[in-house]
Amino acid sequence: MICIANMIIYGLKVNITVAVVGMVKYKDDKNDASEECDFEPIARIIDIQGPFKWTSTQQSFVISSYFIGYLIGMFPCGYFADRFNTKNVLLICVLGNAILTLLVPLVAPILWVFYLVRFVMGVVSAPNLPIVAILVGKWIVYEEKSLWFGIIYSGISIGTVISILTSGMILHAFGWKEIFYIHGFLPLIWCLVFYLFFGDNPETQVYISKEEREYIMSSYGHRGLQSTKVPWKAIFTSVPFIALIFTNLFGNFAWYFLLTQLPLYMNKILRFDIQSNAILSCLPYLLSAIVNPILGEILDWGRLRNYWDQTMARKIVMFISCIPPCIFLLIIAYIGCNRAVVVVLLISSMMFTGTSFVGFLCNHNDLAPNYAGILMGITNTPGTLPAFIFPAVVSLFTHDGHTMERWRYAFWLAVIGQMIAFFVFTIFGSAEIQEWNYYEENEEN
Repeated sequence: MICIANMIIYGLKVNITVAVVGMVKYKDDKNDASEECDFEPIARIIDIQGPFKWTSTQQSFVISSYFIGYLIGMFPCGYFADRFNTKNVLLICVLGNAILTLLVPLVAPILWVFYLVRFVMGVVSAPNLPIVAILVGKWIVYEEKSLWFGIIYSGISIGTVISILTSGMILHAFGWKEIFYIHGFLPLIWCLVFYLFFGDNPETQVYISKEEREYIMSSYGHRGLQSTKVPWKAIFTSVPFIALIFTNLFGNFAWYFLLTQLPLYMNKILRFDIQSNAILSCLPYLLSAIVNPILGEILDWGRLRNYWDQTMARKIVMFISCIPPCIFLLIIAYIGCNRAVVVVLLISSMMFTGTSFVGFLCNHNDLAPNYAGILMGITNTPGTLPAFIFPAVVSLFTHDGHTMERWRYAFWLAVIGQMIAFFVFTIFGSAEIQEWNYYEENEEN
């Protein structure tokens, strides 16, 4: 159910990137794409004309207003998800996204209201990752955490792919409004099933056996019922947690660079048309959905056989998510016009970077399962900043046109960020449960 929730939330986040093609009136702007390579010309014919005369800046803000709400809501929503009934917070998260998606066709003609709806969607979506950290601590036994993190986070990749592909199909078959009506209605079914059959924790879940409940509750690192006090001083003076803050910030550089700029690079430098671009952009997500659960299973398998401990497992993934992508990105920056090799390296870079979902993005639950939602809310606030940094950086460097030389600055920025994250986590990171996880018990004793 949590995996499907991730599919829904991320699917509703990205469908706007396809829908906006059918919402605006196409204008044949000056072609600022690179002509350094002898590629076939970009397909300039767009056969869908929307009703809105939005500028490129207005279109960008329709998308980015979501991330503004997501950034602002991350910490407070993470706190509420951690301190209150997590099931209800997740239900509000999915239900709110569904309702706001259904409202898009009604509010789109009034641009400032559309901005507001997208902003609120971002705020409502902010508890998503903290909720994953909390519910894994409640429901998943220690021996299987990496595997289930991989499965649950694969919903992000699967939801993105399904949303992009179905949005294109619905747009061409029916129109842009139907994208939001169909995508907004289907999550309501999930909400009903989740409300009726899913409990907030094993202690209160009706539909499991007594043996299963006891097995989960007796697992090492199991998150108990919510405590009332938060050890703020201990949290912000914890070296592994401070390292995690910096890791979350810089470790997302390559991910958000590729997430936000990969389609643009394929269009402006590699000269792929819109349809080919969409298909190629989906491939890394499909690969991540396959690779991450397998990698999670390998990490759990090795730890159970004492080949490595949990800390080493997280650092192995840190190496995988940082070093290969950095090498690939630098090759891309200087390889020139070898389109086939560049495409393979771009897809591989995003697949390797995406392994962070079974790496440092699990670390909040490692350090303190009793406060995992709060920790995720704190670290993912700066961790979202690269989503704003890279569109601005690329826009600044390519203001006078797209060339390989100008794009190299963005590639180097992504590489430097990843390397900082790798060294910080390798030196200071830990996956041992911290003493302040048991703050109330220690205080009582």
